[in-house]
Amino acid sequence: MKAHSFGLALPRFRNRAAQRALQDLLMAHADALVSGAADREALLSPYGEETLAEASELLALAERIQHAMSEVSPSEQFVQQLGNQLATAPTVVPSRSLWGRVRHLPPRVQLAAGIGGATLTAGVVLLISRALVPGALESWRNRRTVTA
Repeated sequence: MKAHSFGLALPRFRNRAAQRALQDLLMAHADALVSGAADREALLSPYGEETLAEASELLALAERIQHAMSEVSPSEQFVQQLGNQLATAPTVVPSRSLWGRVRHLPPRVQLAAGIGGATLTAGVVLLISRALVPGALESWRNRRTVTA
């Protein structure tokens, strides 16, 4: 089976030890490339033939990318601007509870939320009372009639 972008022949099912060895090899190679001490022979010596066969194209690709990229140093102005942006950036506000979020809403929105909550609560109580006590609505409607 061929992988799309690298042309590697990777088996569909591999054991974990082989996967781990390949990951370790690629990480060691990347570290060596970044540090500038990429001794390929010394790097490859601890790994088996299967791992080396699968990784050879990836290693070559990583080396080509590393050689094509040039090191760039940021300008002093950029460093200062970034430092200022980071220093003045708002801090992350910890997540608040629902009550904490409602308290920070404008007063009109708080009023509307309160009215909506009360209406919802009354509706739920009414539905539950109708379900539990069949004649509850009629007795509630007739509560003003007083018999003397």
